[in-house]
Amino acid sequence: MTSLKNDRLATMLTHVREGHDSVKALQDLAMIYDVKESLSLSVEKLNQIIVHFIGEMLLGLEGKPSSFKMLPSFVYKGDTSVAGNFMALDLGGTNFRVLDLALEQGKVVKEEQIKYEIPLALMKSDRTGSELFDFIAECVKEYLVKKSGGEEGVQGLGFTFSFPVSQTNIDSGFLITWTKGFSTSGCEGQDVVKLLRDAFQRQNINVPVRALVNDTVGTLVTGYFEDSRAEIGAILGTGSNACYWESVPSIKKLPSPSGWGGGDEKMCINIEWGNFDSINQAILPYTEMDEVIDKASPNRGKQRFEKLISGFYLGDIARLLLLKLVRHGVLPTIPCNVPPMSFPAIELSKIIKDDSPDLDATKAVLLSLYNYKLDTTQALTIKELFSCVTLRSARLAAAGIAAILLKTGNTHNAKVCIDGSVFTKTPFYKEQMEACLSEVLGSQGITNHNVELVATANGSGVGAALISALAVAKS
Repeated sequence: MTSLKNDRLATMLTHVREGHDSVKALQDLAMIYDVKESLSLSVEKLNQIIVHFIGEMLLGLEGKPSSFKMLPSFVYKGDTSVAGNFMALDLGGTNFRVLDLALEQGKVVKEEQIKYEIPLALMKSDRTGSELFDFIAECVKEYLVKKSGGEEGVQGLGFTFSFPVSQTNIDSGFLITWTKGFSTSGCEGQDVVKLLRDAFQRQNINVPVRALVNDTVGTLVTGYFEDSRAEIGAILGTGSNACYWESVPSIKKLPSPSGWGGGDEKMCINIEWGNFDSINQAILPYTEMDEVIDKASPNRGKQRFEKLISGFYLGDIARLLLLKLVRHGVLPTIPCNVPPMSFPAIELSKIIKDDSPDLDATKAVLLSLYNYKLDTTQALTIKELFSCVTLRSARLAAAGIAAILLKTGNTHNAKVCIDGSVFTKTPFYKEQMEACLSEVLGSQGITNHNVELVATANGSGVGAALISALAVAKS
């Protein structure tokens, strides 16, 4: 399909030269160019972001004020040729999963899982942590009773607990605050692994809880068991985060971490990269749409990097862009209300991949959501500008990956393990990330980098079991 800007500009110049009244059309085209420019990221801008990104990483590793938490996971690089039976418990919201894995030479040869739903009553403040964890333990007990062999032979369990925790060891972490609708009393400030172990003891469950796991760390470890070149784990979905292997001596704020065997051993560091530039707020290229989203969010001024790249926000950025075009008269008035969060990211993907001659899919999306009827030229304007929103996301994510690779020096033979619907379901996203990586690394004189971006699923489940296997092997 012909590029919007080239086609329209050529037509506009012809009209101007022929003496037509083209002021309104020129103003519309100027607005389109302005929007495209505000969402574009040059290599120079990306390099600026990368330099500041690495600086924030170093500050976080030293324990100095930084927008990055740089959380030690106490998960160490180790021998993946493990064998045995391991389990995982994945608690990320109103549902939780119990997984059972059999490993041979580090490969999953058998996997079973079952999902349970937590009663809403147990999520309320008038119920206690003991009641919540007793329910979880009862479900695990139910699974073990049905499982062939029961708990016999299970060497360890990894517990994925997707809430903010302060982790002090691989098998210890204190809940900072509940999120995702939970307010169960007696949990905040408590060691969640101890709460689980105590509940297991009350149910006479003898499966040892070996590891407390973050889903991003689980993604990296899942990829690491498949390929030792795995250096980075990332989540590019509803939210966004990344982790990587760091040399323990470089973790200055943790001079002698639990489990460290000495030397240049590698530990996985959870960056919590979504908060980048949330202290100084001077580096990321925020548009007026981004500022509106930040100001309306419950965590205003925080997670500013995540708000530019994650699936939770991309649809709303597109919605605000649509309203901007309408407000400036580039597009006609929308016949209904267009409330916040009314434009799902999945609809954004439908528009971006629309290659029909008359952009019928794009027209159908807007008609379905807002009863908004567009001609083909108007639909093309929307498609091109909405594509800029996801392209910006991909390039920013790639800049984050490049920063980690450049910081560690692993730029020539590395695998980046990525989970999340933005990466796996947004059209052209992976290719755009790859192209951007080549651009920024090339600008640093690094060619033939051989950095591979690989979709890696189920880090919160399989990854947790694999981390428990690493913990057992290390002990």
